[in-house]
Amino acid sequence: MLESLIFMFLIFVGGLFLTISVISLIVGIIKKSAKRIKVALGIGIIPVLCLGLIAFWYFISVPSYNKSEMENFSGTYVPNVQAMELLNENGINSNELELILLSDGTYKFDVIEGIGLKKNGTWKTGGIDGMFEFYDKEGSLLQWVSPSGSGENSRLSFKYQIDQGDWKNTETIVFEKK
Repeated sequence: MLESLIFMFLIFVGGLFLTISVISLIVGIIKKSAKRIKVALGIGIIPVLCLGLIAFWYFISVPSYNKSEMENFSGTYVPNVQAMELLNENGINSNELELILLSDGTYKFDVIEGIGLKKNGTWKTGGIDGMFEFYDKEGSLLQWVSPSGSGENSRLSFKYQIDQGDWKNTETIVFEKK
């Protein structure tokens, strides 16, 4: 939310000073005043700085953070103890399950019906509220996953639909980094 407020403030300030600069420039040209033209160009620096900050944030800072987040969460994940119990209760042998996230943005998974992931696909960071997005090979969104922790203590929380006919009957299962 703070990011959105700052973004709106920068757009407002940039737009306001751009309007003032353009009006001053037009008046300076009409009155043939070199001093007024120089002032208008000086004021024009403010919108350039505002738009430059927005561009820096969205084209350099955020992608850099997402790349480091992807490298941080890359690795092999297995279900935690509670997830293993839940999966075993539903007839799934959870001892052999692995989710492998590669830093190039691809994943490999032992398919579990109810989680919604395919055997292979892509993943990326930077989703809504910091969630990870998992896609199939065709680029269709399969699952939103909540990450937590970092490094060797990384965890991924999946929504597991126990009964395929009842979309309300879901549990959260957690995969931990091996």
